[in-house]
Formats: sequence, structure tokens, C-alpha cells
Amino acid sequence: MLRKYYIIICMFVICNLANAQSKEAARYEIDVKRFDLDYDNREALIRSREFIRLDSTYYVGHLYEGIFKYERAADYLGFKNCIAPLTKAMRLLEKEFSAKLSANYNSYEEYAPLRIVQSDYTMLVNCLMDAYSNLEHPDSVINLLEHYKSWNLQRDILGADNYIAWTIHRNRFYTKEKYDFLENSIKENDKKALYYLHKSLAETNKKAALNEQTFSYLAIEGDRLSAYHYLAIIHDYENNADSALYYFRKMEYYTVFPYNNYAIFCFINGYFSDADTYFKISRSRETGDKRLKEDEYYSMIIEVMKSNPVAGIKRINELIRENGSSAGWGWYNIALARGFLYNGQLDKAELHLKKAQNFKELHIGTTWGQSHYNSSMKFLQTVIDKQKIEVEKFENRNYRISLKSLVNIANNKANLFLNRLVLLNQLAANQEREEVFFRIFSSESTVTFDEIMLALHAAFSNKYFVRLYEKFLDSDKRSFLKKYIRLYLAYICTERGEKLKALQYLDKITDIEYIDSEYEVLFLARVYELYARISTTDEKCKENLLKFYYTYPQLVPYSGLRMSFRLEVNSNGTNKTEDIILQKLQNYNIDIADKKAIDIPKAKISFTNNGKTDIIEFEVVNASAQTIVPRTKIPYDNTDIATRKLVYGLFYIIEPILTENSIKAPNN
Repeated sequence: MLRKYYIIICMFVICNLANAQSKEAARYEIDVKRFDLDYDNREALIRSREFIRLDSTYYVGHLYEGIFKYERAADYLGFKNCIAPLTKAMRLLEKEFSAKLSANYNSYEEYAPLRIVQSDYTMLVNCLMDAYSNLEHPDSVINLLEHYKSWNLQRDILGADNYIAWTIHRNRFYTKEKYDFLENSIKENDKKALYYLHKSLAETNKKAALNEQTFSYLAIEGDRLSAYHYLAIIHDYENNADSALYYFRKMEYYTVFPYNNYAIFCFINGYFSDADTYFKISRSRETGDKRLKEDEYYSMIIEVMKSNPVAGIKRINELIRENGSSAGWGWYNIALARGFLYNGQLDKAELHLKKAQNFKELHIGTTWGQSHYNSSMKFLQTVIDKQKIEVEKFENRNYRISLKSLVNIANNKANLFLNRLVLLNQLAANQEREEVFFRIFSSESTVTFDEIMLALHAAFSNKYFVRLYEKFLDSDKRSFLKKYIRLYLAYICTERGEKLKALQYLDKITDIEYIDSEYEVLFLARVYELYARISTTDEKCKENLLKFYYTYPQLVPYSGLRMSFRLEVNSNGTNKTEDIILQKLQNYNIDIADKKAIDIPKAKISFTNNGKTDIIEFEVVNASAQTIVPRTKIPYDNTDIATRKLVYGLFYIIEPILTENSIKAPNN
């Protein structure tokens, strides 16, 4: 009997030894095969299945599967699918290698046996954290990071407290009622975020002497730089320019310097040329990752401010063509809508807004969230609706006696009212409306100063906004931007019928303020427009209307102001529709001036026929013969369409020539 039990025990031991040897051999094979195998390599997924088959209890196979899926994820489903293998890999690693995670070391020789496990663990947590963040599960992010911190790694390469701070700041407009890790106001949330960042720096400095025995000084300084990065962002948001600049300067001479964030800092403080320079540097350093490229989005805003929307349209169109429907596609369509709006093409602007509305955007790598996304679209739609009313008046100078025009105007006014109401409801629910949307040039604002003015203040120019901007005029430390506050006040006063007060604000702008002739063209155009609207004499009105046209001609048809042109018509007699088109010009809200009025723009128009198609060629020059609208050719077979293109062309509203874009809105 004893012999029988002895034999069974021996067989059990032999089997276990065999299994252990087999497992050890399998893991040795896995470790050899993973050497130089990139996670985003196509072979990685195949290898991950092989590794799992060899030993499903070893974390490496699940690690490769999870990170491969993470690297390829570009939408909600993609990030959701990578969570399960990443989580499994993390749990297996923690279960078997806990001693290596919590071990301490005093030299690289002691750290070397721990390096792979600790690096793999940090990578797993980083990818899992990113996936949760991209899926808008901030509570899962915080829980994961607190769990990671519980291992008390000697060197926190991930920077858990920094990411906790960033997650708090990213969700600052929510309260404890929604997420337990938050406080009950934006101010308290950002205070908490700053606490975690200073805590991160304190921990890094506390262990610096010990960790520098294993890692280089630059590696430990890199841990500090991560905290500096988020400190600069939050102080920038809080309008603490000196503190933000202090932390940006600490990162200045390192390769991790955040050019995009520094460009935003320059932009919101009125240093537009510097902002443009740093945005360009940021774009040149793009790594091709899945994140929304804020620098590309801002590039359109800057081009619009420079009165060069076509350049922005071409750039964003090319970006969409290259990147397809990955994260940022919706934001880029909002940018395109803005470009077409300021190029006078309302139909194209609405088309791209609808694309953005129908797209499920992932706000990857940005503090911009869904509320910013929704508000950006609604601001633009409200401005478009406002301008569509002016289109009816511009395209039919006798709109008052046209039933069709009056019905269209009434419908557009109804749409404008409803969209403004929705926008107001969105802003009412937004705790940071005053600091982000009402204050000009906030680090978290995703709309232009002009959209804020046109969408809100024309309809809601009440005492609240007057008090608010008078307060900003006194308290805002950004001296370069005082003129924008005065413009807002002038606009509100104009809408309230207080023309004398509006003129006083405008006079202060032109008398004492510096205006950048390259980057503040949109601002200057709005100043001239307001002057033209409220000038006390016809001569002053005409003078400022001409300045308005020469500064930003695309805006004039939507201003309600009537522009005058001299016509110089040339024809070789082959085009039989010349008289029809010239007659139809009279329907639009423009004046055809006497040829002797040399102080107004001259439109040079030629009518020809190439044997197959009727063609109009035109250009516009000023009184000094300088080109305002370059020579443009319009082939046509419909006189109504030709007339419309010609009239809008006189205001430099011309279809930009774009690279063919086959990207369609994804069905997500």
C-alpha cells in the first residue's frame, strides 16, 4: 500500500517538474521571440497569439495583443477592444512579479533584473489609462492610477500624480456629484490639480539623489519636466501669465518643450506673430499619432484673423485627406466650416458643420471636450444663420417687396432665434462660460473673438455684458487685448442704439491702440465696419466702408452696407449674354458708380467666348491701380449663376482650388 502511494507521489513530482521545465522553455522561447519585435508591427498580433498558446499564464502574449490593438485604435470601438487584453496582462504581471514591482535598488546593476518587468508594467498602465481617457471614463483613469501608485515604485516613470492632475483639470467643469475624485467648482478642481502637480515634484526631488545613482540626471529632470508641462497649462488657463511663463521657461532648452501649448500661451496674450511661429514649429514636429492636432485647428483661426481663409482651407483639407476619419476629423471639419464662413461661402460652411455634427468625435490628447465641440458648432451655426438673413438682402435689393425673400428672411430669423436659444442653454450649463467664452482669447476657447461678438452680443446686448466687459477692461492684465474689449463694448452700444458711446470706444481704439497689420486684419475690418454703420456723415460712412472693403472684402456682403464699384467692361462681341448679366447686376445690393468716381474700386470685366463656352474674366483694383481681387475666369452656361459668381467675386469670394478629397463622413 505504501509502495502504491510512493509511486503516485513520484509521478506527481515528475509531472510538475516536467511542466515547470516545459513552462520555463516556453517562456524562454517567448522572451527570445519578443526581442526586437515592435508592438505596432503587423507580426505582433500573430506573435501574441503564439505567445498565449505557448503559455497563457505569462503576461507577455496579452501585453502584445493589447498594445497592438491600442496602437491601431482610432475610434471608440478600437479603444474599447484593447482594454480586456491590457487588463489581463496587467493582472498576470502583478500576480507573478509583485516582488520585482515593489523592489528597491541602489545601482543600475540592482535595477537591471527588474527593468523589463517595471518597464512593461508602466507601459501597460499608460496604454490602459489612455484608453480609458479616450473613452471618457475619467473615474476609471483615477482608479487605475491610484492602484498603480499603491505599488510605490521607487521611480514613478509614468508620473501618476501628473496624470491625476491632468484628468482633474480636463473634467474641471464637473462636480463631486458626477465624479467622486472632483470638488464642487472649477476653482477648487484646479486647486486640487495643482496640489497633485506640486506633490509630484516633491516626490521626484525627495528620491532624486537615490534615483540618480541608477538613472541619469537628465532622466530625473525629465520627470520634473512632465510636472512643469501641466503646471504651465493650468496656470495659463487660470490667466496667471507670469507663473505659466515661469514653467514654460523651465522647459525651454529641452526637446520636450511643448511648442503647441506655448503657442497657445502667446496667442491668448496677444502675441499673434509669436503664436504663429510656434504653431508652425509644432506642426513640423508632428509624430503622426492619433491625437487631435490643436496647432492645425488654431492655424485656421490665425489665417482667418489674417484675412487669408483660403490658405487655412487648403491646409485643413489636405490634413483631412491624409488622416482620414481618425480622431480630430470632426474638429477639422469645424475648422473648415470656419474657413468657408470667412471666405463668404455659407453653403460650404454649413456642409462641413453637418459633417462634424454627424461624427462621433474622440477628444484625444486635449482638454477640449464634448461641450467645447458642441458650443463651437453652435457658435458657427448661429453666425451662419445671421449672415443668411443678409444674403437675402444682398441678393435682392428690393427684398421688401418680394414675398419669397420675406419668407426666407422670416425662416432664417426663426432658425437664428432657435440656435441662439440652444447656444444660450449650452452656455448656461457651462460653469466656465464667463472665463472661456465671454472673455476674449482663453486657453480653452475654441471659437474666435468675432464669432462670440456676432453670435451673442447682437441679440443679448444687455446690461450684463456691458458690466462684464467694463470689468474686464479694468481687470484684464493683457494690455495688447484691451482694444478687443473696447470693440465688444462698441458693438454692444451700436446694437443698443448708443452710437455716440460706440464712437467713443472706437476712437480710443484708433487713437491709442497698436494694431498688428498682419495678424489683426479681422479686428481692423470690424472696427471699420462699425465706423461705417454709425458714422454721422455720408462722407465718413463712405470712407470707412472703403477701408472695410479693402481690409476684408469677403465680409462686406454680409454687413448690410452697400458697396459701390466702377465698371470697365470689355467685349469682343462673341459673348451674347453680356447685356443680360450686366442688367442682372442691378438686382444685387451694390451700386454701379459713375466712371469719373475715381476714389472707389474699379471692376475690370471681360466677356468672351472660346467657341464652346461663354466666359467672364474680371479683376478689381483700387484707385491706385493696386489689385484687390486678382484676375479670375468664370466659364458658364447659366446667366443667373454667372451673375451670382461675378458679384460675389467682386468681394473676393471665390472657390479655392483644392486637392481632390475623397474622404467621406464615416458611419460611426
